[in-house]
Amino acid sequence: MSNRQPVHLEMKGGKSNRQRMWEAIRANAAGFTAYTVTHRASADETTVRSYLQSLLRGNYLEVIEGQRLSEQTLRLVNDCGAEAPAVTREGKPSTAGKGTEAMWRTLRILGELDADELAAQASIAVPTTRATAKAYLKWLARAGYVTLVSPSKPGLLARYRLANGKNTGPRPPMIQRIGQVFDPNLGQVVYCQAPEEDE
Repeated sequence: MSNRQPVHLEMKGGKSNRQRMWEAIRANAAGFTAYTVTHRASADETTVRSYLQSLLRGNYLEVIEGQRLSEQTLRLVNDCGAEAPAVTREGKPSTAGKGTEAMWRTLRILGELDADELAAQASIAVPTTRATAKAYLKWLARAGYVTLVSPSKPGLLARYRLANGKNTGPRPPMIQRIGQVFDPNLGQVVYCQAPEEDE
């Protein structure tokens, strides 16, 4: 079970905990401790330890000295760039969110499409179903990111177009389980579902 907060609660200054931790690591690449990262990233100690362990297992970091993680001095050995690595607890690349990234990228490129076209294009990067694409378009429509070009009819899916001014950046708007849409490009919740709205 994850103890992570909804992303809009862990974002500070438009950056997630993970991104702030990664930036603290890169700023002290030659040698740092969990304490250094905790304070520079303004992050929870448990969250920092968990991410550092994932990065160690994924061979992004190495131990310079010390036995226990809380006392170890670490060094960055695999700097993969400015974007924080998305890794699982085992240090493997995480595929979480990759489908949403692929759908958002497709929408930004094509501009207008239906759920089948969205699923087919996104599936080039990550397997994506029509149902997933339909759900994503529905939430984007609620949040005003896409406009309905033509409604669905028997044998035809609804077509959507990216709304003017809604290409907010490369990071995909995220649909949160609590019934809201969070845009990491803006660092804010852009839509909250009213209690009486259906799923």
